[in-house]
Amino acid sequence: MCGIFGMVRSARDPDPAWASSVFVALGHLAEQRGSDAAGFLLVGDGVEADLEGDAEGWPEPIHRGDVRLGRCRVVKGTSRWARVWRPELLRALDGARAVLGHTRHASQGAPGTLANAAPLVVGEGLIGAHNGDLDAEGLRRALPLALGPARGGTDSEVLLLALDRVRGDLGAACDVLGTAQGLATLAWVDRHAPDLVHLARAALCPLAIAADARDNLYWASSPAWFRQLDERTGGRFGFEVERVREGTLLAIAAGVRPSIHARRTFEAVARPGDGWRFPSIWNGLDHQDVDAFLAESCHRTATTRPAAPAPGLARAALAG
Repeated sequence: MCGIFGMVRSARDPDPAWASSVFVALGHLAEQRGSDAAGFLLVGDGVEADLEGDAEGWPEPIHRGDVRLGRCRVVKGTSRWARVWRPELLRALDGARAVLGHTRHASQGAPGTLANAAPLVVGEGLIGAHNGDLDAEGLRRALPLALGPARGGTDSEVLLLALDRVRGDLGAACDVLGTAQGLATLAWVDRHAPDLVHLARAALCPLAIAADARDNLYWASSPAWFRQLDERTGGRFGFEVERVREGTLLAIAAGVRPSIHARRTFEAVARPGDGWRFPSIWNGLDHQDVDAFLAESCHRTATTRPAAPAPGLARAALAG
């Protein structure tokens, strides 16, 4: 399974290198969960890239390894994190208010294609990353929303295209997430309003959030990564870690002190056999973390593919 990680920076922290060092270290640890591709999204007023998103004659943003779209910059490549991350990117990282990272273990879609590497730029405004494996065609059939064509071959892109159609509506986003069947954790922003970061955990795939001693807020696939970073530094970061329950959608607001702006719930739905077919769900986690996540499991296992769309999605389709 893929690794997701990221952070929303606290304006109270006088040293941007503090949180930046955590983000880069999480990227290296996330190679435990994927090395087919890696990338990250920088959100901030000072992000810089070689090319604007609307540069004439250039490929669509999803096909490019470094692109700026308003206050967002996406950097990605079809190789492991250690090769995608470069020290010369530190200045841009230090200037970002929020950062979303991803390491890919290819399950759907060719591993050597930039359009399949996250973060993915999709639809009218969504940029996001997904860890898991979903029934993408079943999701398309179940939604009343007309989704645009995918540019790559991943289930992640289909899910993000659906979420792009309901940008700004947390209830409808929960309906999309509850309609999807399979494994998922994900993080995304609306590039037109990128100061709000969305995190979601559906069935099985793990997700944890953490705050450090300077009020920076982070997330990662494995709670163990935060413990390891504290152990390496003698407890300097002082992480307080929380496991995210299945069926949870969080909207995190950037600000003086990052905070959970909204918390919503939905029914997470797995397919029969998802747990044993994908043992890599738990790569990078300690045994005690795996046991804790399994003890808190609350997803439903589907017996059939989704049929009827949720009422909220039907309303969104009519409004669109």
